[in-house]
Amino acid sequence: MIVNLWRYRRFIARNALSDIRHRYAGSAIGVAWNVLNPLAQILIYSLVFSQIMAVRVHGVGSRTSFALYLCAGLLPWAAFADCVLRGANAFIENSTYLKKLPIPEQVFVAQNAVAATLFLGISMTLLGIVTVITGGALSPAWLGVPAVLALFQGFGFGLGLIFSTLNVFLRDIGQVLTIALQLWMWLTPIVYVEEILPSQFQAALRYNPAYPFIAALHRMIVGGQWPDAGHWPAMAFWACATPAAGYLILRRFRTEIRDVL
Repeated sequence: MIVNLWRYRRFIARNALSDIRHRYAGSAIGVAWNVLNPLAQILIYSLVFSQIMAVRVHGVGSRTSFALYLCAGLLPWAAFADCVLRGANAFIENSTYLKKLPIPEQVFVAQNAVAATLFLGISMTLLGIVTVITGGALSPAWLGVPAVLALFQGFGFGLGLIFSTLNVFLRDIGQVLTIALQLWMWLTPIVYVEEILPSQFQAALRYNPAYPFIAALHRMIVGGQWPDAGHWPAMAFWACATPAAGYLILRRFRTEIRDVL
């Protein structure tokens, strides 16, 4: 799989950039919406949770702490969910190419993952800029944020690869995933702090595959601390295991996929 992804790296990058450029095709300012949309989201959260609701994260005195906490989890989650959902539909949406061209199937999942990651990079850069403008400080722990985001998107790519194959044969998977991802988000401390959960639910968070990624981002971006030592192996495992599982499933059904499409 890695060899094919590397061989088609230019195809993947070209199509990912094209996706970013044409996502708002037909609008008056076009590609600028890739910046304005996440910027507006960040500014709205900052205004609401620092001035109107004035929610603060325990142990962090800043008035914008909860807005930062929310953006630190919600922006990466949105990119992760986009990676999974668009990846799950990659084979169906590109069925014309798969039927006519000898392009490896995983390439189409990868181009969606790269596009989602590029958009995430824009969003998180804007978050850093807004944090500084509003009086916050970027701690050295921010240097580890790109690594965590890359691992999180690798996890999303793996899930997208798994479900892209299954979705060819079970077309309801795309709809089920939309609901499942919404439920999964609420089972992960993204829009609430985990301290509000009962102790038994806090203990159960360790079984949530998304938890180490979100917890690591919160610690680095909000707390200015490096992730717990146990988070790195967990993140690396999910970022490697799911693409491997996705490729094994794809290889098992590869001979049938193009016929069914």
